[in-house]
Amino acid sequence: MRKHLLLAMALTLMSVASWAQTLNIGGHRAVLDSLNNIWLCSVPQSIFGTDYSAKVTFGDELTDLAIDGIAVENGDTTVFANIEGGKNYTLTAYLDGELITGNITFTWLPIVELNGTFNNTYSVGTVTVSEPDSAYAEPLLAKVKWRGGATNADTKHKRNYHIKFINEDSTKVSHRFFGLRNDNSWLLDAGQMDFLRVRNRVSTDLWLDMARRPWYADTLPNARNGSRGKMVEVLLNGKYVGIYNMCEPLDRKQFKVKRYDEENGEFHGQLWMSYRRTRTVAMSYPEPLDKKKAYWDGFETKYPDADEINSVKWDVLSNAVDFVTRADVDYDLRVDSMGYYFDLPVMQDYYIFIVALQAMDNESKNIYWACYDGQDHPRLTMAPWDLDICLGQNFSPWVNIPSMVNPEQDASWVGLVPACDMLEVKEYYESLVERYRELRTTILDTDNMVNRYRSAIDELENSGAAAREEARWSQDSDLGNKKLDLSAEMDYVENWIRLHMPYIDEHVFHDWVDPVPPFIKGDVNGDGEVNIADINALISIILGGEADDATMIRADVNEDGEVNIADINNLIDIILNN
Repeated sequence: MRKHLLLAMALTLMSVASWAQTLNIGGHRAVLDSLNNIWLCSVPQSIFGTDYSAKVTFGDELTDLAIDGIAVENGDTTVFANIEGGKNYTLTAYLDGELITGNITFTWLPIVELNGTFNNTYSVGTVTVSEPDSAYAEPLLAKVKWRGGATNADTKHKRNYHIKFINEDSTKVSHRFFGLRNDNSWLLDAGQMDFLRVRNRVSTDLWLDMARRPWYADTLPNARNGSRGKMVEVLLNGKYVGIYNMCEPLDRKQFKVKRYDEENGEFHGQLWMSYRRTRTVAMSYPEPLDKKKAYWDGFETKYPDADEINSVKWDVLSNAVDFVTRADVDYDLRVDSMGYYFDLPVMQDYYIFIVALQAMDNESKNIYWACYDGQDHPRLTMAPWDLDICLGQNFSPWVNIPSMVNPEQDASWVGLVPACDMLEVKEYYESLVERYRELRTTILDTDNMVNRYRSAIDELENSGAAAREEARWSQDSDLGNKKLDLSAEMDYVENWIRLHMPYIDEHVFHDWVDPVPPFIKGDVNGDGEVNIADINALISIILGGEADDATMIRADVNEDGEVNIADINNLIDIILNN
């Protein structure tokens, strides 16, 4: 009953057309932002810089309408002189005998209208997507909810949204936007704490351009290990809420993994996401696994949906994690078998990518792991997710972590064990450096990287969207009450990139240097065995005994950069589990 009531309310929203919603300019919907009393209209970018002659239509309830003081009859052609971002054209009219005033302005970004009451659970509302090169857009029925982790706290204001389009009978219906995929599921990413607002979108596009395709892409050429999208301007219940990245989810359809066999209850393709940092998601000495649960110490199963099929299966991922734990202390094992469990070319590109962007929030968390068909081959490919924290951006506007914003920093912060383990394999390391140097002449060329981000900011500024975003969110608590200035942040990002890339050329992606010889984890005294003698050797070192560099490396059993009693506890665990 409640579902039918919500649908009825949403349908009412679709059928009630106020005069503001029926103002059309050149066949394009003009959307009223009641917060600023501005009618925002999306038109092709080619119109900017010209005098725009457009037919103006509006509802019969309006009388005496004038634009820039010139009377306009319904259906008249009006000239909007010298269209440019942020330029206003005054509007006056009478509605039921009452004078109304405001401004008309133009953008070349798509406009998305959300109407409804939304929270952490799906509720029915309407979504209207007005694209600049398309005809008048109609409201579409959808289920919408807030989404996100830290960005979805009670105190947050600029929300992320998950949209699922539906028919009147609540069944799924697909829609295509911006020439991307035809689907019922879409995301609106707010860039809530990003002072550049486009880090996620531009960085993901960079990844899509530089990363090699999943290992099975020869047979499935449409498989993508990344999410495409478009920057848009969003209004919520008639009020402007700023620029968003409207994008495809990273899901089964994106990776093209094989469907779950519902008839036989058989798992084939699977997806998991790492959503917080743990030893388990780093693939180093994982926590015990409860095979009946959809979560495992920072991993979440994404496909198949555990709630829909009432089942989960962890074998492919847990076997890979178990392998990495063993390979971490067995050099020969990682050389022989890492490529069986992992898509090594994509892993190489991932390592290069997060180091180039210093994406510290993506070094082991915010990764999608995909298996095409666990019945056929367990190899995992990967893709980044949520790239707001990169290029000198801190985790939070309230704190300052110098290591996060320092462009001259090596890659010691990367905690993804399978990627780091392979750096000790000479042939793999040399091919990684060769791949990096190849990318440095193309995608990761310093000027090319700067121009990608600057072009995105130029688009926001020239369309007028940047000024609207800054006016709406500057000094908001989402940003730690700090000023939002996209141009100044872009200057900061450019300087950061120009310092960072030459630094990692020299300090990360350099010629091979023979490392400390491989050793067995826990073999503190270097005798080839792990036993109580190593505990005695470790105690001696902690109490001040002499030790060379190689011994100190072996003594740091838990690999936290320090040698202390925590290493003794870790060593005891290793001995007891051998």
